[in-house]
Parts: sequence; C-alpha cells; structure tokens
Amino acid sequence: MESKEIDGMVLRYEPEDREAAGLIGKACGRTAALLQAYWGLQVPEDCVIYVMTSWQDIFGVAPLSWKVLLGVAYPLWGPRARRTWPFAGGWEQRMGKRCTVGIKPPRLMELSDGRMGERIFVPSADVEEKVEFTACHELTHGFTSHLRLPSWLKEGVAMVAVDRFAGRPTVRGETLESLANPPAWAGARPDDRLRVDDPEAMVYIYVQGYWLARYLDEAHPAVLKELLARRHRPDELEAKLAAACRLLPQGFWAEIDGMVVDHFGGR
Repeated sequence: MESKEIDGMVLRYEPEDREAAGLIGKACGRTAALLQAYWGLQVPEDCVIYVMTSWQDIFGVAPLSWKVLLGVAYPLWGPRARRTWPFAGGWEQRMGKRCTVGIKPPRLMELSDGRMGERIFVPSADVEEKVEFTACHELTHGFTSHLRLPSWLKEGVAMVAVDRFAGRPTVRGETLESLANPPAWAGARPDDRLRVDDPEAMVYIYVQGYWLARYLDEAHPAVLKELLARRHRPDELEAKLAAACRLLPQGFWAEIDGMVVDHFGGR
C-alpha cells in the first residue's frame, strides 16, 4: 500500500487506485481548508484517509493495538459493516486517537446502492463529484468526532459542509416537508441511533439533521461555531440552542421544526 501526506493527514491507497487517490486527496485538502476557515475545526492529531475497496480494509488502517480489539469484537461490528457496505460511499471510524476515513474509488462508487441517497440528495450523474462530496462528508465527521455530537447534528453539519464545498445546496428542497409533516413514529427528540436496517428512519434523521444544522448555520452561525469549538453535554448543547432560538429548553424539540420550516418555507 502506498501513502502520502496531505495537509497533516495521511492518504493510503493501492497502486492501482493512484488516480482515485489523487481525486480524493484534493477533495480532502479542500475540505480541511474549508472546515478550518469556516468553523475553526482543526486536522485531527492522527488522521488516516484510505481508498477503500472492501469493508475489511478497516483492519489495514487500524493502529496495532486496535487490530486485536477489532478481531475480538468482530461479532459486534462485522455484520453491521457488511450490511452497510453496499449503501455506503465512505465511512469514518475513531480508533483511540486515530481518525480513519474510508472513501470508495469511482469504480466502486458507481456500484453502490444509491436508492436511499436518491431520496435525500440532488441527483448527480458525475461519479467523480459523488466521490468528492463523500470525501467532504466523511472527513467532516473525522474533524468533529472528538466532540461526540448527537447524530442529527453530526450528520447535519457534514451535509452543510458539502453544500459549502459544492457552492450550492446538495439536498433536495422538497425534503423540508418531512419537518412539516414528520412520520407518526418520530419522537420529539431526534433518535440518536442511525438504524442501518431501517431506511425510513435513516432518511428522516439525515433530512432533519440537515435542515436543523442549515438553519443554525444561517440564523445563528456564532452559536453553531461555539458548539463545534468544544465538547458539550447533551443537556448543555440543547440549552444553548434553546437560548439562541428564544425557546424554553423543555419545549425546544416541540417548536424548533416549525421555526425551521418557517425560515426556509418562503424561499
């Protein structure tokens, strides 16, 4: 496996994927500069990006001590990774101090099952653009993994980062309707679990996270930047959001979706 450094990050790839590595490396360099300039996020201390051609590539980029842990815990994470592989264009894992980000090359990105993504994202026929957007999304996860953000904010911030990377909205505008008419099973507070085996729940979490994060980015950018500056307890995070939106903490989740819909509904 070959490797090269990009702005303090290490990119690993097989020789046959050198061209894909060039594409991914440029996207990651642009993303790192965007995240630093826009939200003050810094490159993780130990960040390894890899062109992934199998879900088992996780073993190859893990620190030595984690290889043993991954082997022992394989029954817990292996089946989930195997189920996720057909749908994922990339993923991020934190292994101690090491942040790892895997991105599929264009030849595999084309084979991914994009049915769930088609319900969320503005369609694109350019597979290289999909690779770049995926690299931006997953690297944003890497830059924020130390904050342990709730799932809605973790995914929402990554999707807003892709908007910034692309210079245009990358999520379908009609998905805002999900906030105006949420599914009956949706709770007041967003579920903090990404249910790989439940596509409906996955789509809702991504959509809700995107519109909430985009609202904060537009209406309360200083608050969002503050939330990304250090780790917050869940109740502390919600209290800061409620104060910024002039809502009572106990009523925040009952009212915030309506505020977001009103904010974007007139466009």
